[in-house]
Amino acid sequence: MNEKNYGVLDLRDKKFTQVTNVVLQDRVHLDKTADKLVYVMLCMHADNTTKKSYPSVKTLAKECSCSENTVRNALKKLKELRLIDIKERKSNESGQLSNLYVLLNPSAEYEAKVKVTSADESGGSN
Repeated sequence: MNEKNYGVLDLRDKKFTQVTNVVLQDRVHLDKTADKLVYVMLCMHADNTTKKSYPSVKTLAKECSCSENTVRNALKKLKELRLIDIKERKSNESGQLSNLYVLLNPSAEYEAKVKVTSADESGGSN
């Protein structure tokens, strides 16, 4: 039988995505898998410094294996929760371009709501 090496995961020469834990832990506001997956994909596309990205709705739908309407609904919810900002981009030549998405820091109020809900669901310990 072959022995497998289960050493420490070394990501120094790999691309990886950082996602805010509180978003992943939110089971109340982000109650649909697609909501979180759209956020994760925005994190993947985002510039590490500016936190800006501009994938199309079609691209996000393909990456998330869901419909464009599902992506639009998720984007709307993420904006309402102030986890992202959405700015329309237009070109003089071709008109509408993909939107610009900016990842925002979750507010302390949002984080507190998620932590309270998590504690309530786990019987008060977190």
